Amino acid sequence: MADEKGTKIESLGLDEALEDLKFLAQKVSDMSKDLMQKAAEQAEGVTDKMGDVVESTGDVLISAGETIKSTKKMFED
Repeated sequence: MADEKGTKIESLGLDEALEDLKFLAQKVSDMSKDLMQKAAEQAEGVTDKMGDVVESTGDVLISAGETIKSTKKMFED
C-alpha cells in the first residue's frame, strides 16, 4: 500500500511539486534573513547618525552656555 501511494505521487508529479515547494520555502527563508540583516544594518546606521546629532547638539549647547556666561561676565564687570 505504501508503494501505491508512492507510485500515485510520482505519477501525478507531486514529488516534483513537493521538491519545488521545499526549494521555494528555503528561498523565502533565505530572503527573509537577508531582509532582516539589511534592516538591522540600516537601523544601526540610523542609530549612529542620531548619536552624532545628539553629540553635536550637546556641543552646541555647551558652546552657547559658555557664550552666555562670557557675555554675562562682560556686563557684570
